[in-house]
Amino acid sequence: MNNSRLSDLNSLFEDMAEVGAKKVAVVIGRFNPPTKGHYAVIDLVKKFIRSNKKLRLEVNPVVVVIGGGKTDADKKRNPLSVDERILFMSSSGHANGVKFFSAVNAFAALAALREKGLEPIAIAAGTDRIDDYIKILDKYFLTADGSPIEHYKIHLERDEAAIDGDAESKKKSMDSALASLQKSGEVDTDIVSGSLARRAVELDYEPEFAKIVGLENKPALAKKMFDKIRQQFCINI
Repeated sequence: MNNSRLSDLNSLFEDMAEVGAKKVAVVIGRFNPPTKGHYAVIDLVKKFIRSNKKLRLEVNPVVVVIGGGKTDADKKRNPLSVDERILFMSSSGHANGVKFFSAVNAFAALAALREKGLEPIAIAAGTDRIDDYIKILDKYFLTADGSPIEHYKIHLERDEAAIDGDAESKKKSMDSALASLQKSGEVDTDIVSGSLARRAVELDYEPEFAKIVGLENKPALAKKMFDKIRQQFCINI
């Protein structure tokens, strides 16, 4: 983490609210669009909560949707607004009981949760982010007398091909996954991503898109999301 980022964090957290009364497990992401992979993460966090009753976490996780920043201007990568993402997730049937919030970035999200009386105790993230999140929680999220609070990682395994390599390699990997999905009718949750869903729209693979976003049993909702994303692609060609 560079000095500029540390300075921004110090400024953000210098007026930290008091410890939240409710302990929560948190999932942070863009969810653009939300997919069956995201819902698998939510289920994993719910399982963590049930398996760690001694932590006294709220029974359902908090999901923070990141949006509203400069990156949202790129509509091909971020075709859905924050409100649309939350609406689709809430309507999917895969996120029942979840509390949704939004923030411009993960660091603002954590501070905002405490301001709302929610104390982030456990956090779910991939290898590329989890350690930074835990460092922030351990440094800034303390008790009123400055004592540390124990925080927990809910580690997510990610397909390295989805985060490493150049754009052309990623495209080939996604196209291979979509071709396999067309043949078998099944898609491995481990390789599902927002990028894969957007690629399915780009190639006009509507049935495959519905499976990627976990809405094959809600075709009307899947089509609405598909059309929303395709509209943004057409506008920005």
